Amino acid sequence: MTCPYAAEANRLHAEIDQLTTVHRTAARLARSLTEHLADEPFRLADQLAGLLEGRLEPEALDEGAGEAAV
Repeated sequence: MTCPYAAEANRLHAEIDQLTTVHRTAARLARSLTEHLADEPFRLADQLAGLLEGRLEPEALDEGAGEAAV
């Protein structure tokens, strides 16, 4: 004899598991996208800081841009 609520409880548990899986997958994708987009802006901000601090010369930035274009 099965409980009348067992099927509904099982269905709800399966739906929760599916939503949890979707949520975790979306979080991984968001993290990957954020890391991908952060690479170039971070590099440029680091170059600007280096230029302002005197660690880099403008010529060094020109050389780096030429290498990035290749």
